[in-house]
Parts: sequence; C-alpha cells; structure tokens
Amino acid sequence: MNRLLVSLFLAAPLIPVSTTGMAQSQFDGRWTVTTIPERGACRRKNHYAVVVENGVARNASGRTRTTVTGGLEPSGRVQASLQRREAQVDVTGNLAGQSGSGTWTLAGRIDCSGRWTAAKRG
Repeated sequence: MNRLLVSLFLAAPLIPVSTTGMAQSQFDGRWTVTTIPERGACRRKNHYAVVVENGVARNASGRTRTTVTGGLEPSGRVQASLQRREAQVDVTGNLAGQSGSGTWTLAGRIDCSGRWTAAKRG
C-alpha cells in the first residue's frame, strides 16, 4: 500500500518553484524528507532524498513521471499537488533555515494522510 505513496514522491521533481531569486537560494542543497503516516492504509514512514537547486526542488533520483502543481515559495511555504495515474498527494507546510514540516494527504486507490519533516544535510 505504501508503494503508491513512495512512487509519487520518488518519481517526481518534488516541488517546483514558481519564482526564482535570492530568497530561495537559502533552501538550496540536499534535504532528507521523512513522511509519517497517521491515518488510513499507509503504515510505514519513508525517507526521501531531495535536492534544491536555484530554488527548484526535485527528487534526487531525477525521475519525472508525476505531474506537479504548486511549489516552494520564497518565504519557505510549501504547497504542492503531485498527480500520478489515479492517485494524488497534496503537500503543505513550511521550510525555515535547516528544517521544515507539514502535512500530506494521499487520495486514489488508497487513502491516507500524515505529516512530513525535512532536514537540510550538510
């Protein structure tokens, strides 16, 4: 059941940024994102490697089979939807300094939701 959630996060450029500029460069670097399920059919927490370059976040694997709308704002606000086949993950939250957190909801063949945390590496 977690495979769908994992594939949505791993197959996407995770959070494209709608604008560029100096404010976003503070988030550039490698991040570890952890998703923690709290409700529904998803049971395991998962870890994802994310790279932010010039304010644009993408999954470190570089795969791109998922449609992403929304993104990372210069303020650090995260609001995005990831769509793959019949499933959609909605992600909201905030990044500040070296960390971030928020919530996610998966709807599709399975439904579940939870929270996420992010930590900047190095």
